[in-house]
Amino acid sequence: MSTLQFALFFAALLVAYLLVHVRLVRFETYLREVSALKVVNERLKGVSDSMARVNLEPVEDRLDMIHAELRGLAELASKLQQAAARARETAAAPVGADHSVAERIRALIETRLLAMGYRNLRILTDLSSVSYADETDIAVEAEKNQMPCKGVVVTTNGELRDVHFQSVAQSFP
Repeated sequence: MSTLQFALFFAALLVAYLLVHVRLVRFETYLREVSALKVVNERLKGVSDSMARVNLEPVEDRLDMIHAELRGLAELASKLQQAAARARETAAAPVGADHSVAERIRALIETRLLAMGYRNLRILTDLSSVSYADETDIAVEAEKNQMPCKGVVVTTNGELRDVHFQSVAQSFP
């Protein structure tokens, strides 16, 4: 082997070494980036595990219940507005031949109890001898949420003063 060949061979070895060295330096920086990504990957896995443990079904069920209750409340509010309008009309009507005391008190009781959510009202007390000035206890039967209820409505001066109702069915805790 001649000196020229040796010099060329040695130069080729140096160039190859430099190329390999540059590649190794680049590979080391890539490995540092990958190791940083491992930390991010571990954190993401922790977040994923914690998200898997979160159970949203009870929250969704409760939101559905709240939504249904709000619909019921909206319906009740519209019924209350209608009942209040009827009560204003009833209160504005003059007491005379068209409206007897008994009819007026009956209308007041029905308006209030319907607004409170009671249905199928039955007034048990005879209202023919009732006067405005007397305090009168009036026995009433009704249904609320398909449960029969009995109670007493107290009237004074042509206005409802108190309403006491109780379910006929015994409640269990």
